[in-house]
Amino acid sequence: MRMTMTLTVNNTISVLSGRFLCLAALFLAVSCGGNAEPETPDEDPVIPGKIERVSLYSPELKKQLVTTVWLPAGYDENRTYPFLYLLHGYGDDNDSWIQKGGASNIADNYIHEKGVPMVIVMPNGLTSFYTGDYESFMHETLMPEIEKKFRCNGKRAVAGLSMGGYGSLYHALKYPSKFKYAYAMSPASDEAVFTALAMAHEPLEYPPITVESGTDDYTVGIGGVRSMVTALRGCGLNVDFIERAGGHDWNFWPVCLRKALVKIGETFNK
Repeated sequence: MRMTMTLTVNNTISVLSGRFLCLAALFLAVSCGGNAEPETPDEDPVIPGKIERVSLYSPELKKQLVTTVWLPAGYDENRTYPFLYLLHGYGDDNDSWIQKGGASNIADNYIHEKGVPMVIVMPNGLTSFYTGDYESFMHETLMPEIEKKFRCNGKRAVAGLSMGGYGSLYHALKYPSKFKYAYAMSPASDEAVFTALAMAHEPLEYPPITVESGTDDYTVGIGGVRSMVTALRGCGLNVDFIERAGGHDWNFWPVCLRKALVKIGETFNK
């Protein structure tokens, strides 16, 4: 009788131990991901835009030039878009905003956050300051060809850094009817030239302008930029001036671009 009871107890313990081990093994498998459900992917990923490069012959400059174009995610060749001309600095080229400034990622995130879909055109400005023969190329060859190919809706803005900041102000002031907004980052400036251009039309004919410069910029001194902004405001122009800590470098300009896209998008929506 004692033997029977001992066997029964031992059998019960064995069964319970087996069940415990099974449960423990199942717990470990789930904890280690053996049979776990896969993690839920990001339900709202940032969709990248498309980058194209267009080679155009310039009869004005007598050479072939490549322009980099960023197209927003979902770009539809059957509809039209506003255009942003994004200009590089001295010594850089049409790919510098993409390769050094992360412009495509900044623009992708802007669109992801419900920004205004626009085409961003990044020409190779050489060392021209976007004036002279290059100015003719920009308006007589580049803009007509690019806007036909990628379907501009007639709304344009211009932005750029350093030499490109100069170009942004120059073109917005000289051709005010062509641009809805200008954003000049750490701009090289010529106060006399810009003031003369700012007096050629009535103040309300000019687009809104933002100038942003770093207080630690020793390439383009903040004092000269302040003086230029004051002169433009004295001509009655709508100029927003942002000065903040920062130098003349690629740490400063991507932050400017994020703000520029927002301001430009708001203008395109009007």
